[in-house]
Amino acid sequence: MLIFVNDHKLDINLEKEKTVGEVYQGVSKWVETNGKYVVSCFADGKDYGTSEMGELGFHDVKRLDFIIGEEIDVLQSSLEELDRYVDSIGSTLIGRDSLTENETRDLSEGIIWIDSILSSAKKLLKLKLNTIRPMGKGKNVEEILETLHKTVTHLESVTAIDTFLEDLRDLKLFILDLRNRTAILDLDNDKLLDIVKEYTFNLDKIKSEFRQINENFQSGKDHIGSEFLSNSVNKLNTLLTALISLRNSYPHLNLETVKVGDQELASFNKGMNECLSHIALALEKGDIVLAGDILEYELPELLDGFHPFLERIIELVETPVS
Repeated sequence: MLIFVNDHKLDINLEKEKTVGEVYQGVSKWVETNGKYVVSCFADGKDYGTSEMGELGFHDVKRLDFIIGEEIDVLQSSLEELDRYVDSIGSTLIGRDSLTENETRDLSEGIIWIDSILSSAKKLLKLKLNTIRPMGKGKNVEEILETLHKTVTHLESVTAIDTFLEDLRDLKLFILDLRNRTAILDLDNDKLLDIVKEYTFNLDKIKSEFRQINENFQSGKDHIGSEFLSNSVNKLNTLLTALISLRNSYPHLNLETVKVGDQELASFNKGMNECLSHIALALEKGDIVLAGDILEYELPELLDGFHPFLERIIELVETPVS
């Protein structure tokens, strides 16, 4: 059997392995010791599951191809698959009033898998799931997952299934946000800088969007306001993630210490995150007036203060090193 890793032939002697599954386990352990992971594996060009590989005899396969990636590559692939899976749950359950025993078992296992992927994202991206509310108010991600675990075995009415799907839709927003964040981490420096430039140019538009969110809340359109809020916060997260990636790419620039007046960027970012947390907390308590005041006045003022930081960062990154 020929073994290839990312199209490079692997010079290895196989003596104890009797099945393709055993070869897969051995190679997986080897690449993990080098800080990498198996993204996918093909036996004679066919993508097999790990359980199926255990049934394939060592001499039944001529060529085994391993696609190896960094930890972030595995997460990106998993989030893409997770997004498709959540969509499939929705299309399967909508309009139903009950599930079969097999469907309940499969869905229970699926929720466990969803939880495991999001736990991996939490560790890799250093997220606090108990502070992230996909809809701006209501349940945080940890609470959504707990509810899904508790209710998945009791979907015995249209109402129960509809409530389950509502939680799943909220989780879908979070998954989309994660996909956006991880996609940025994989971009080259020029594209990251383009993102920062684009958001810098459109900062007034983002300010206007936050004010429109307040108008929706004040007119009783809470659901629309929550969706718009989630979308606008995701834009800020995209910008902040791009800045973090640039900081990591240009450590000699010390971007976190960039100053405007007496304030450093790190301190400013902390104030921005606190402001967003105050909005979420106000909405959770149903205090539309307080949330509206922050959206109408405090957050736009912060965004005004963000503009000179962004301009300075663009200037530093574009200035050739002498």
